[in-house]
Amino acid sequence: MLTMVLSCKQEFLEGPKTTPTTMVYLPQAEKTNALVAALTDTKYVVDSVANTANFSVPVYRGGESNFAPLTVDVSVDNAAIAGLITSGALPANTVVLDAADFTLATKDTVTLDNNIMKGNIVPKIKIAQMSKYAGKTLAMGIKIANSTKQAVNSAMDKVIIYFSADDFLDAVTPKNNMVDKTKWSIVKYGDGVTFKVNEDGSVLATGGNWGQQGILQTFEVRANKQYKIDMNVAGSGATDCWFEVYVGKAAPVAGQDYSDGGTRIALNTWNGCGKTPFDALLSSLSCAGNGNVVSFPTAGTVYLVIRSGGSSLGTTGIKLTNIDFRRIN
Repeated sequence: MLTMVLSCKQEFLEGPKTTPTTMVYLPQAEKTNALVAALTDTKYVVDSVANTANFSVPVYRGGESNFAPLTVDVSVDNAAIAGLITSGALPANTVVLDAADFTLATKDTVTLDNNIMKGNIVPKIKIAQMSKYAGKTLAMGIKIANSTKQAVNSAMDKVIIYFSADDFLDAVTPKNNMVDKTKWSIVKYGDGVTFKVNEDGSVLATGGNWGQQGILQTFEVRANKQYKIDMNVAGSGATDCWFEVYVGKAAPVAGQDYSDGGTRIALNTWNGCGKTPFDALLSSLSCAGNGNVVSFPTAGTVYLVIRSGGSSLGTTGIKLTNIDFRRIN
């Protein structure tokens, strides 16, 4: 017995549609107030070369025939944002994303893809620009117009994407080591101790004679986030010596002791560590300081300062390797 299966023609293409009329539209415009939570309601890809987060705003064309490609004009339309803030539909801390902080192509192409006439608008958000918006919600409106073929549905031609700047940075910024081995600077406090930065990123502190010297590097941190500093230290054993790590907001000044933020982790022979040979993480050897996790109530520049001095740093000096400073939450 032969069984025949007859297929019926679909009335519409697969995917979101509005009416039987063949029109071009933004499917996410169906959301309340056409608001799109960018981090949860859209897809995005981080471009590590351009340092952008590229969001995806789909464009559809309804209808069942004439599958030739078309283009639409794409523009920014922020006219509705102020009213949505006033009404409470957007948070009170919402600000419009500045035009310098993203790029947006002015045209988008809609083509047949897996039974859907579909395009994809890609606002590219510049990651490095987002830290200045700490504590803010960012919003931008996107509008389509002037289809080269079928008309644009004027009831579904706009969406507003929005996101928390802090949540955005959490999502797209990897928790990598922020230390750059090429960006250390020497801080001179007095003669007798020398810090040498090697090409492999290691640092050797030698000398003594009650001198003192150090190195520093600056970083941009975010408000109320935790950062962790650590490194491996090795030496033959020091005499009447201190080796201290600071992370502070004040800029170091040559010839003046640094104390901003207090000592984080340290060797201190008077406290009992660093007197005998050692080779381990400084956090595990430390016998002074407030711990190697820091946070700051406001975003901005911080200074990682590592300094040492005293009578003698030991016959081999103190060698630093794997210096690591990174956000941990």
